[in-house]
Amino acid sequence: MRSPRIESGTVVRFRLRFLLQEHDLPPGETILGRSPDCHITIEDPLISRQHARIVVEHGTVTFHDLGSRNGSRINGRPVSGSQVLADQDRVRLGAQELVFFRMETSQFAPRSTGAMRLCGRCKTPFPEGPLVCPHCGHAVTAVREEETVPGISVPVRRAWIAQMFGDFMDRALPQGKYAEADRILRRAAEEAEERIAAGEIDASYLARIAEYALKLALLKRDSQWLCWVLDAYRRAKKIPPATIAAGLEQVTDLAGFSEALERLLAVHHAGEAPVAEEDAPQLAALERLAEHATTAAPVAAGATEDPSSL
Repeated sequence: MRSPRIESGTVVRFRLRFLLQEHDLPPGETILGRSPDCHITIEDPLISRQHARIVVEHGTVTFHDLGSRNGSRINGRPVSGSQVLADQDRVRLGAQELVFFRMETSQFAPRSTGAMRLCGRCKTPFPEGPLVCPHCGHAVTAVREEETVPGISVPVRRAWIAQMFGDFMDRALPQGKYAEADRILRRAAEEAEERIAAGEIDASYLARIAEYALKLALLKRDSQWLCWVLDAYRRAKKIPPATIAAGLEQVTDLAGFSEALERLLAVHHAGEAPVAEEDAPQLAALERLAEHATTAAPVAAGATEDPSSL
């Protein structure tokens, strides 16, 4: 079966994003579940061995729940039988959420594919292949069918992914694995930018990413992530909470700090973003920080660039 085409020389591709990986959806059938025999394997006790099927046919992508014990949801709504998927639909299986994308070849960039495992000890996802978890060294074992427990209330995806992201960063930064931390942070920042553009960014989710971005900026003495934090809050038209302001106080000497903070404050001074009464003290604190900020020489060429544009 040929891939659908929307115009001469342009091929439409379909993908699923799960945490830090993306999976191609080729024409035909793709089975998702906990079994290693599935096309996409996710080892989560809340997911059935063969949980769902996605069928790509004649340019249409249809999701089928295979009678899973805990059910499936698309955009927060339970799926009964089958449902046609639309671009950026959010598919939830167990405690995991996957995002469906429809894109043209010009927008398509190959990413790693394959199954994802969830470590039974540290609860960190990693690609299938290693016999031990690369994060904590725990031996990979199969998840038994009886461990699929029905009716368990699970956290929403944003809180879950923020926790997984935080756990990884808490291990990587103390060990000096700055390149790995930077890579994971960029993926998290990309998702945050998507949510900001859609007007769906959650304040706690943004604060979680911003917290680690500032830690990395401080450890590396590199202002790229500092500028991203301030510009992300500017684009989201939000006031950084006290925890982020405390982090900003530690990096005021980095290049570009004063300029990025002024851009953020300008949005609120111009009335483009209404300031809630409870945020007024925090805005005043940022204004005092801007007054006392010192302008330092750039720590590296191009260091003030927003990482999301790299």
